[in-house]
Amino acid sequence: MKKIFELKGNESQLIGSVALRKMKQYLGRLIIPCLPITPHVFNHIRWELRGIWVRANNKLNPIFIVRRRTITQGDNLSVNIGCGGSGKIGWVNLDLMNHANLSLRWDCRKTLPLRGESAIRIRCEHFLEHLDPYEEVPLFLKSCYKSLKEGGVLRIVVPDAEQFLRAYQSGKREDWIALGWDISNLPEGFHTQMDIINHVFRQCEEHVYAYDYETLEFVLRRAGLNKIQKYEFGVSFDSELCDDLPNHKPYSLYVEAIK
Repeated sequence: MKKIFELKGNESQLIGSVALRKMKQYLGRLIIPCLPITPHVFNHIRWELRGIWVRANNKLNPIFIVRRRTITQGDNLSVNIGCGGSGKIGWVNLDLMNHANLSLRWDCRKTLPLRGESAIRIRCEHFLEHLDPYEEVPLFLKSCYKSLKEGGVLRIVVPDAEQFLRAYQSGKREDWIALGWDISNLPEGFHTQMDIINHVFRQCEEHVYAYDYETLEFVLRRAGLNKIQKYEFGVSFDSELCDDLPNHKPYSLYVEAIK
């Protein structure tokens, strides 16, 4: 994989980014309560404006255009969608936000900047639950299917709704502890088990849909992917896809589909 897919920032840039984010959060706490719209609406507007800005840059900004064309011309790609701060060296790392090791800022909700049948593996960890299941998920999975080579692997990781609903139904402390929650010592703002369910399924309005294996298998088959299997943390059909994020391990569903 060519190094041009990597976009590294130096330490001072990262420190400056953290300081800027903290300042924006501080200003947000002062300004947002005074706006004539709810914080929920404000956050959606802010997110969509960010998407518009990124899409505009990919059409008009020469730097973005060169990076996109380089990716489009690539072959046998390993792709990390919604990579956040976990971009992998040698991979095509895509995210709407700017992060270290990012290849390109891209709005991945409906399209991918990939040529047809150019990817041998695609990982998508804790991203699908942020997409609208009716308008965005079908288009996103169609793009993944189109981008994969024959025999290519799509690995999707989402919060496992079944595990949380089983813990809610049992009400047993040990079942919740296995998911990273202690119902005998809940964090501030949490009072009941249903508070946990709402947090996991909604996450301050960022999560749009909850998945169990049956539902995820259905949407993958609908997208044309037939060889579908459930895996565990750190276990994969493809050894290059085993590098799962440890913080998501207790409560995640790991599913792979082969084209």
